[in-house]
Order: sequence, then structure tokens, then C-alpha cells
Amino acid sequence: MSKLYFFRHGQASFGAANYDKLSPKGEMQSLELGKYLVQKRVEFDRIYVGPLERQIHTCELVKSVYNKNNLPFPEPILMNELKEHHGFRATRTGLPKMISTSPFLQKLQVEMDKNPQLKKRNSLLMFEYFMNEWVEGKVVVDGFEPWIDFRQNVDRGLQTILENTQKSEKVAAFTSGGTISAIAANALQITNQKRVAAMNFSIRNTSFTTFLYTRQQFNLLSVNEIPHLSDDLVTFV
Repeated sequence: MSKLYFFRHGQASFGAANYDKLSPKGEMQSLELGKYLVQKRVEFDRIYVGPLERQIHTCELVKSVYNKNNLPFPEPILMNELKEHHGFRATRTGLPKMISTSPFLQKLQVEMDKNPQLKKRNSLLMFEYFMNEWVEGKVVVDGFEPWIDFRQNVDRGLQTILENTQKSEKVAAFTSGGTISAIAANALQITNQKRVAAMNFSIRNTSFTTFLYTRQQFNLLSVNEIPHLSDDLVTFV
């Protein structure tokens, strides 16, 4: 039986011009993850990483801890199917139009205008609202991969990983919350797309979700583990 670890990247730069860059806290989280894995002497037979900057940087920081402690860390295999969905960027384009027709979104916007301290909270609520409409195909934003295409790409990537996983191997993948949610949904056979997307909001930065795999079964073992993080390092973006 093989064990697969799917790691979410460290905290991204929410609200910055380049969201795809790890924040200083995201870098700290990644190093703490590396320290934990080294302490537990978790050695991987194969490692995959998504193409996004925050995914690659998280992997690099974990690798640096392995190198410092003279533990093997296989050369990561770049896999485009481990990228995140386009929901965040599609929101930036599609949300202004939705605000003009949604009383709920208008209320959140007015609250932010009156109280800037509510910006982060209300922005996340707006994003969640948009995602619920987008994943069901009720909103189409030109130039961005639809949710259904994202799900199909993740499934193809997962299949490639499984086909190349041998008996009793440990395999790692550095990816994002939406991708992990989609893979967990695959294992649990969840078909409600809103529920799949909603899981994304609970996946913590640098958490790991694990699966057990044989040629006959692909089963969820654990979800969203963060034994390496103190309370002040727990984030969700």
C-alpha cells in the first residue's frame, strides 16, 4: 500500500498586486513544514509540484530543510494539472458585474466602504459567493478556464500520479487548496460541485491531506493536518 501526501502551499500574498507570491508568513509556514517532515524522517520516493510560484516556492523551502539535514529529496516533477482553479482571477473580472445586480454583494461593498477593516472578511465572502455561482456554470468569464475543465484536468493529473506510483511508495505533491479539495472529492465520490469548492475555504496553508493507494483502491486517510504550525501561523489564503 502506498501513501500520497498533498501539501497546500504557504500563505499567499492576499490583496497584493501579485497574489501568487508567498508572504513572509507563508515562507515561515513552509520552513516549519520542512522541519516537521525531517523530524519525522519522512522520505519520499517521488515528488510532484504545480506550476504556480507559490507552489514551487513552498516546495523549494521544504527542500532546503531536507538538504540542510542531509536527507534525500527527489527532484520535483513539474505537473501543470496541479495548478489551482481560475476562480480567484475570474472573480476579479466577473465580480464587478455581479455586484451591480446582487443586493447581497452590494451590502458587502457598502460595509467595506464604511469600514475598511472589513475589507478582508467581506472580500472573502464575495469570493465565496462568486465561486458558488461559477462552479455551477451560472457565471462564465471569458478567458478563464471553467470549473468543469479544472476538475477534469485535476483528475487527469491524479491518474498520472497513480499510474506511476509503485507498491509501498511515499509520494508528495505540492499544490493548492482547490486542487486538494477536488482530489478528496474524487476519493469520496462527491458530485455536488458547491460542496467540492466549499472545501477549499477550509484547507489551511501548508496543511497535508493524505491518501492510501493500491491498484484496487484510492482512499482518503487524513485531511488538512497541521501538526507543524503554532496557532499564530494558521492561515487559509
